[in-house]
Amino acid sequence: MRVLHDWLLTAERVAVHLPTRTAVVADLHLGYAEARRRRGDVVPSESVSALLEPLLHVRQQHAVRRLVVAGDLLEESQCREALAEFLQWLDRSGMDLIAFVPGNHDLGLEGTATAKSRLPLRPGGVDVGEWRIMHGEGALPDVPVVHGHDHPCLRWSPKSRANRPRFARGRFAPNKIEGPCFLTGPQRLILPAFSKEAAGVNVLSVRRWRALSCHPIAGSQVVDLGEVSTLRRRLSIASLSEPEA
Repeated sequence: MRVLHDWLLTAERVAVHLPTRTAVVADLHLGYAEARRRRGDVVPSESVSALLEPLLHVRQQHAVRRLVVAGDLLEESQCREALAEFLQWLDRSGMDLIAFVPGNHDLGLEGTATAKSRLPLRPGGVDVGEWRIMHGEGALPDVPVVHGHDHPCLRWSPKSRANRPRFARGRFAPNKIEGPCFLTGPQRLILPAFSKEAAGVNVLSVRRWRALSCHPIAGSQVVDLGEVSTLRRRLSIASLSEPEA
């Protein structure tokens, strides 16, 4: 889905700046399992290459060669195994990491020798076209901004079966909707968390987002549900999901 003239929103949770063919992602939280194991939890791990496979798909589908990471590359700065795997992945991927904007989960990473030598650190953000790419915590400048940090998602469930939206032929839609989404508005693009482990903030519960438009990921596409303030009545759009059997 193309929005704000220059941006393509993809089902892989990646935004592509079309004029420069730059992919922008936020909140990868690589090393989540590594951090959990360090705390004594027994959790399965998945390779960084497997986690980043959607990025390669975007590169192939949209001729993307440049990459910006808008914060929270790692679950925590001590996730050195994940960082090493990420750097190896970069070497193989054919993508040029033009900027890494550290996020709050990356605290301490900037001072490491590996980060200084291998990562193009941009703590204040980086400009891509007329847009400033930032992580998103704290105050934002009065310019067009793309950021992450908030992990927007859409969670909704009707109170009763009678209130569930219907598809053609009278079939009911699923009894709940839950998944990541992009948010857009004048001079603003908020990215979903790239990590599937990251908890999301429901757009229906955040007042400051009411004037923004919600673009949830529905299977292999991104759809437009319009302003958050009127979102509940727009949930009858059948394209959100496949009909029940």
